[in-house]
Amino acid sequence: MNGPGSDDPPAMTRVWTEAHQIAFARATGDVNPMHMDARVARRTLAGDRAVHGVHAALWALDACADKQPLARLATLQMRFERFVLVGDRAEVTVHDADARQMRLSVSVDGVRTVTIQGTFASERAPAETVDAAPTEIPDAPDVIDPATIASLAGTFRLPDPAAIAALAPRLAQAIGPARVAGLGGLSTLVGMFVPGLHSILSKIDVTVTDAAHGSRLAYAVKRFQPMLQSVTLEAKGPGLTARVEAFVRPRPVEQESLQDIAALVQPGAFSEVSALVIGGSRGLGAATAVLIAAGGGAVCITYASGVEEAEAVAREIRDGGGRCQVLRYDAAGPVAAQLDALAMRPSQLYHFATPRIFRQKRAPFEPSCFEEMMRVYNYAFYELSLFCLGRRDAVAAFYPSTTAIDEAPRDTLEYVMAKSAGETLAATMARTIPNLRTVIERLPRVRTDQTATIFPVPAASPGALMLPIIRQMSATA
Repeated sequence: MNGPGSDDPPAMTRVWTEAHQIAFARATGDVNPMHMDARVARRTLAGDRAVHGVHAALWALDACADKQPLARLATLQMRFERFVLVGDRAEVTVHDADARQMRLSVSVDGVRTVTIQGTFASERAPAETVDAAPTEIPDAPDVIDPATIASLAGTFRLPDPAAIAALAPRLAQAIGPARVAGLGGLSTLVGMFVPGLHSILSKIDVTVTDAAHGSRLAYAVKRFQPMLQSVTLEAKGPGLTARVEAFVRPRPVEQESLQDIAALVQPGAFSEVSALVIGGSRGLGAATAVLIAAGGGAVCITYASGVEEAEAVAREIRDGGGRCQVLRYDAAGPVAAQLDALAMRPSQLYHFATPRIFRQKRAPFEPSCFEEMMRVYNYAFYELSLFCLGRRDAVAAFYPSTTAIDEAPRDTLEYVMAKSAGETLAATMARTIPNLRTVIERLPRVRTDQTATIFPVPAASPGALMLPIIRQMSATA
C-alpha cells in the first residue's frame, strides 16, 4: 500500500488481500465478521469474505485523485451493487469527468461492483456540529433486534484519521484526513452499529461541508421497512453529512436439531443403513445424516471447509446415541485417497457437495464455471459411486437434482446445465453398472445458507423434504 506522500503512480487495478482487510478494519473499527472471518462469511450472501464496500470506494477515489479536482468535491454518491471478495482483482474505470462532475466504477472480471458519482463546486454546504457525547466503537458488531431499529440513534468516536489517510493518501491530501475518516466511519456505522452484525451496505449519498473538524460521527435511523429489511440512516461527521442505506441480511440458517427430527422417524427405521453423506456439515446433508442416525443407521459425513460445523453435527448425533464419522473431502480431488479412512461399508451414498451456485458473472455462459459445476455434480458423483461399490456388493446412490432446471433462475445457466447432465449420468449409471441403483429427485428451493435472500422466498424444510427420499433409498438398497 502506498503511504502518505508517496510519489508512486496510483494503481487502477488491485488484488484484494488479507492485508487490505486488516488495515481497513484497524483504521475504522469495522471488524464485522462478514469481512474478517472466513468461516462466518461463507454462510452469508457473499459466500466468502467481502471487501468493505467503503474501502473499495476510497481506493477508487484515491486512484483517480491526481486527475480529478477532488479538492472541490461537493457531493458524492456511492452505490454498492455486488460484492468484491478477498482475492478478487478489481479495476477502476473513469467513465465521465470534467470540471463539474465525474463518474467512476469498480469492476471485477468486467462485472460492475461499485458506482461512484461526484460533483465539484467552489463553495460547500455549511458544516453541522456534533455535540453529543460519543460512545466507543464496540469490539464486536451489535446484534440488533429488528423491532428496535426504527428508534436507534447515537454518536461514536472515530479512530485517529492518520491510519485511514495512509490507505488513501491522495484522497486525504485533496479533501483532508478528517473527511476520509468520516467516510470510513460510515462503514463502521453500518457494520458495527446499525444494522450491525447482520448488515449489507447498499448506498451512500454524501454532502461535503465546509469545515472538517471533530472526531465524532452522529447518526439516526430515519426509516425502516420491515418487508424489504431496508434501513435508511442520516449521519453527520467531520466535513460531511450523509444519507446511508443498508439491508438487514438474513441470519445463518439454523440446522434442525436431532430432537426435532427424531420425532419424524420411527425407532429402528434405518437400522440396516450405513450411509456416506457427502457435504453433510450443513443444509440437506446435515438433515439427511441426522434423520438416518435418528432411525438407527450409521453415517459418515464429509466437509470441504467447515470442520467445526461438521463436528457439531456429529456431536449432536453422538449425544443422541447415534453413530457418526467425520472425514474431509473435496470434490475437486481424487476420492480414494481422501476417503481411505472410511470405517463403514456404505449401503447408501448421498451427494450434496456443491460449489457456490449464485455468483457474480461477467457473461451469460462461463466455461470455467461450467467445468467446476461438472466436476462437482457429475465427475465426483460417478467416482464416489464406484468407490462405494468397491466396498460393498450393492449400493443405492441419491442424485439431488433441482427444479431450477424448469425454472431457470437468473445467472444459473452452468448450474442448470450441469444438473441436467447429472440426471442423465445417474440414470445411465443405474442401467449400466451392476448392483448400483440411483434415486433422482428434482428438489425445490430449500432453507439453506446457499439459498438465503434478503427478501423472503418460500423454501422447504430440509428434514421434511429428505425423509421420504431416505425411505425410498432404503427400500431400493
